[in-house]
Amino acid sequence: MFLEELNKSESVAFVNLIKELAMVDKVFAREEKKLIKEYKEELKLSDDEIKEMDMNEIVSELQSSSKRIKLIIYFELVGLSLADGKYDEREIDFLDEIAEKFDVSRAKKIAIANYFYNFKEIYKFSVVDSKSKIDLLREDVELLLS
Repeated sequence: MFLEELNKSESVAFVNLIKELAMVDKVFAREEKKLIKEYKEELKLSDDEIKEMDMNEIVSELQSSSKRIKLIIYFELVGLSLADGKYDEREIDFLDEIAEKFDVSRAKKIAIANYFYNFKEIYKFSVVDSKSKIDLLREDVELLLS
């Protein structure tokens, strides 16, 4: 939703980070593969542009990013972790580690997790009111990122 705010180096680091998260539970789910492909398309990154990075390189690259960029990345990671319908303990540990490195408060972590749990209910809408629901979701995310 807000990934267009990432610059090229942040985008490359983000793609590497989502791959790390997708593999942390040792199950690379079909939904996760699909989401990674969609992320690359949204970020307008080709496979050739994505250099492999280890966790230290990823964190180092993102450390100088703005607080908002770090929150956008954390928000997307939480969404990805829930993509396979499971919230594995290893994924929680991974997200906690990233939250600590990005200085994401406990309150913000809870608010973001709650957003995704509530998202399923809000997302159940008819075509008639879809625009207003999408606008509402965007407003909610803006509040989380502030």
